[in-house]
Amino acid sequence: MVAISHSEKKILAIIVLILTSILWGSTFIITKTVTKEVPIFLYLGLRYLIALLGFTPFFIYIKKINKDIIWMGIISGIIYYFAIAFQTIGLQTTSAGKAGFITGLNCVMVPFLAWIIFKKKDVNMRIWIAVALSVAGMAFLLLDGNAEVIIGDILVLICAVFCALFVVFNDKYVKAVDVYLYSIIQLTTLALLCFGTSLLFNESYDLMSANMSFWLIMVYIGLIVTTLTFLFQNWGQQYQGPSQTAIIFTLEPVFAVLFASYLIGNEVLSLQAWIGCGLIFIAILITVVKYREIERK
Repeated sequence: MVAISHSEKKILAIIVLILTSILWGSTFIITKTVTKEVPIFLYLGLRYLIALLGFTPFFIYIKKINKDIIWMGIISGIIYYFAIAFQTIGLQTTSAGKAGFITGLNCVMVPFLAWIIFKKKDVNMRIWIAVALSVAGMAFLLLDGNAEVIIGDILVLICAVFCALFVVFNDKYVKAVDVYLYSIIQLTTLALLCFGTSLLFNESYDLMSANMSFWLIMVYIGLIVTTLTFLFQNWGQQYQGPSQTAIIFTLEPVFAVLFASYLIGNEVLSLQAWIGCGLIFIAILITVVKYREIERK
């Protein structure tokens, strides 16, 4: 077996982190398209159940599970449930490209939430500049189109708040417990909550008559986008610092637009929406470039 040097691992880490951003970016238009026919929470339940099956090789370590892993996984799983629920519902009335950039605003929110929840004094002038730019960007997006689109934008903005909360709590939890068992509890929580909500809303869809393309999409969303990107991210971050990782992840909303407008879908953003997306992208970039100093504290 050929040994891989540390420098080669750093290069490989960049590649897998970029792949993670690409895969995440592809989910917006796919989710928007699939949920036009498949009930939202049934779709999400299937996604996380399939993702959980992807972690089957790690089930052999289940005897090492403890109370800390369980309650941390449940808390972060609940937070992520609200994030993905608001995002998916919001996607029904906004474009996938806009949703990608609005979701990306969680990067700007993280320092504030870390300051409020864990008393990390990381809010500085650059963060305030990023906030001003992101607010201006959101104004361009929210004032673009009709009232129905605005509703979707607001729901995705709520999603961004929960995503930021997830980042803050997840950053604390993954350093304290076994990350794979923790992920299993997260995915179990997500699957149960999504299927439970589906039953509560009396959603129905004949899965037995679903065609092969539907199941191929679900395998892609579950195993590739959810299970595989988690493994990519965890392995990649061993060889890339948090600021470099965060900068790479700013590509996610960019790929969301590329997939929605050119590669998979045919969405068209107005000039006003493009200006809004550009301002938000600059705000995210300003935030994550500063992230290295935040993480060091």
